[in-house]
Amino acid sequence: AYEILTCDWSSDCALPISHLRSLPQPVIAAVNGPAAGGGFALVLGSDVRICAKTAKFNAAFIRIGLSACDIGTSWVLPRLVGASRAQELMLTGRVFDADEAYRIGLVVEVVDNDALMELAYLKAKQIMLNSPFGVALTKEGMWSALEIPGMQAAIDLENRQQIMASATADHREAISAFLEKRPPNYVWG
Repeated sequence: AYEILTCDWSSDCALPISHLRSLPQPVIAAVNGPAAGGGFALVLGSDVRICAKTAKFNAAFIRIGLSACDIGTSWVLPRLVGASRAQELMLTGRVFDADEAYRIGLVVEVVDNDALMELAYLKAKQIMLNSPFGVALTKEGMWSALEIPGMQAAIDLENRQQIMASATADHREAISAFLEKRPPNYVWG
């Protein structure tokens, strides 16, 4: 039910942020060089962000006479790193390194360049231990919760998702696998 796809954002996978968010599969950004302007926005729109020590980031368009608000950066960045930090990064357009990206919560891990893809595949494998339907609902719920007006609306969405997931074959398989002390065999549904 899962497939691991890789791409080079600069050439073959320039998807809009809304499309990345609508995919049921999680998107892992593994940054090993500069992520500036639109590339920075694509990193922001990913579900899990990791990077190599050589990664560099910036909201570049402000540095060329445009707005730093591009492809959803003004919406996503404050939600990831806080409004104050996002404002400073977007208004200055300054380049920041992997260590700062980790410190401010933009990425979850920083590794040596040669270990980056291994880490990306490890994260993907960890996600794939869970049911595809549950992962898709979790991804949808997390992104949706960023847009809804309050906690009760988030709880209502979560409750709806739990009811939907409890009616799937994957849920029944997860319970059986747990009781039988074996890995689950998931299918979509």
